[in-house]
Amino acid sequence: MEQHYLPRYLNALPQLLWWELDEVMFLAGFTFLGIMADAQLIGAGVGFLSTKFYASFKRKKQPGFLKHWFYSKGLYGLKGKYPDYWIKELMM
Repeated sequence: MEQHYLPRYLNALPQLLWWELDEVMFLAGFTFLGIMADAQLIGAGVGFLSTKFYASFKRKKQPGFLKHWFYSKGLYGLKGKYPDYWIKELMM
């Protein structure tokens, strides 16, 4: 019988070293901006600090908090598909 790896949580993001994929995006994004601005060390440092801040923020809140917060501020969403979150009654 073949053995297969089953993740502990089915909805867990892939990991790179000890960071999850969404945390690595902060590090990679700021490092890339640092390379573009010819300040690689500063970009990597800001990326590392933002990754650390985001990881601690993510541990303190419930899953999906950041996506819901962006949606409530209008930065992420389903514009045109669903009504805005503050609409209480729908008229047909």
